[in-house]
Amino acid sequence: MAEKKYLTMKERVCFTVGAFGRSGIYTLMTMFTLVFFQNGAGLTLEQGTSIILIGRIFDAINDPVMGMIVDRTKSKWGKMRPYLLYSPIPIAICTILLFTAPFKSNPTAAFIWALVTYILWGVAFTIQDVPFWGLSSVITPLESERTSFISTARLGSTFGGILPALLVPILYQSNLGYTKGFFVSALIFAFLGCGLSILIFFVSKERVPKMDHTPSFKETFAVLGKDKLLIIVIFAAILGSTMVTANQSADYIGNYLIIQNYTDFSKIFTDPATQTTLVPNVDAAAAYDFWIPRGTIVTTLTVAIGVGMVPAMAIFPMLRKKFSLKQIYIGSALFGLIVHALCYVIFSQDVTKINIYILWVFLFLMGLPLGIYNVITYALIADSVDYLEWKTGERHEGVCFSFQTFLSKVNAAIATFVFGQILGKTDFKAVNTELRDTVIGAGGEGRQIFYQQSPETQKMLLALVTIVPAVGFLLTIIPMFFNDYTGKTKEKAQTELEEARTAKGIEE
Repeated sequence: MAEKKYLTMKERVCFTVGAFGRSGIYTLMTMFTLVFFQNGAGLTLEQGTSIILIGRIFDAINDPVMGMIVDRTKSKWGKMRPYLLYSPIPIAICTILLFTAPFKSNPTAAFIWALVTYILWGVAFTIQDVPFWGLSSVITPLESERTSFISTARLGSTFGGILPALLVPILYQSNLGYTKGFFVSALIFAFLGCGLSILIFFVSKERVPKMDHTPSFKETFAVLGKDKLLIIVIFAAILGSTMVTANQSADYIGNYLIIQNYTDFSKIFTDPATQTTLVPNVDAAAAYDFWIPRGTIVTTLTVAIGVGMVPAMAIFPMLRKKFSLKQIYIGSALFGLIVHALCYVIFSQDVTKINIYILWVFLFLMGLPLGIYNVITYALIADSVDYLEWKTGERHEGVCFSFQTFLSKVNAAIATFVFGQILGKTDFKAVNTELRDTVIGAGGEGRQIFYQQSPETQKMLLALVTIVPAVGFLLTIIPMFFNDYTGKTKEKAQTELEEARTAKGIEE
């Protein structure tokens, strides 16, 4: 007898499209916020990384609280869907505010504005993020449907993340400059994400039975302490935060490990050693000797990682048929460790002559384990919801998935913070936004001119996007060895849960 199916094609398509739209906003924030703070808002590298860290510490409270609010929600639409209807507009507004720089000439006011808008953005996004992904645990009771559903949605999310990587560097390295380029980017992705992410509300249905009673906050924390699998996933994610460093730092890789190596700085500065005085009527484009336009180099690097993530996510459901989530997680982490370490060994021989073609290959390979990680954490969190129900008889989808949304932000924040703090200890020369070429004209601000970094700084940049992620891949494996919700134990749990849900009745 064929297994009963619950999901409709509309639900699959709209959830994937919604994930695509909101991922554009999320990637704009995670990949480019530090770049904008430093080059568009006039903040220092240390100030930018501090704002990001403070915002993520705030999320340590914000996300779980939102999860508990979701679990206590009762409405005619369920407990997840109401937030999918009302959250897109606040997210769009906060995204636009985050990427404005109204106090660029006042360092103190600029810092306060950036900090406040960053925290407000985090709150607005959390209100949608927790129920959006939490919906995957109640939209179908079948693990097989859930696995393919999440995999398809994460594919949409990945493609949505590639879009800003394609467009944003072109905008801010054009005549618009950093400040205007990022503002235009925020407008584009705010409206795109707002329009697409609301679709899932109109077609989705919550099918897994709700708990018979609404738990108090105290009861929620007491029950979560019994969720061994969730605790393992949390520790694994935090320890492995730096796995995503290369993906977060494409702008620095592009500008200082590739573009710099194809630039003749004697055509930019009258004295390349001091880099203090520009050549009269300097043309930044004329100093760059490569067939790929300068504004698209960063794009190619990010796309290379994204292209690697796509097939990994596509084959995840097939891997799931042969291997447990634990085996897939550990295996992909080991692969990521080896690829990142090998990349450093090869390119550290001479960082002034990094071959972009070989780098593309490595970035593609780096994307493979990140693609698996992008899907498997959601599958593990969904399993943790089932595990908790099996052990206690209670489901806490909102709180459990709030930790997933929190962890995704923590990953990006820790990776960015570590990157920025270590780079700040080198002789790295930050961008001076006043340095622009003078041959552009036509009402634009001119193309940004970058300083030439020393070989020592270049080598540290290489280590930051290879060795640091490799350490993250190594550390993330450790907690996963203690995951025993697999094999016959998991089969037994799923059978017992199915019997209990059948007795309660599942909505068609």
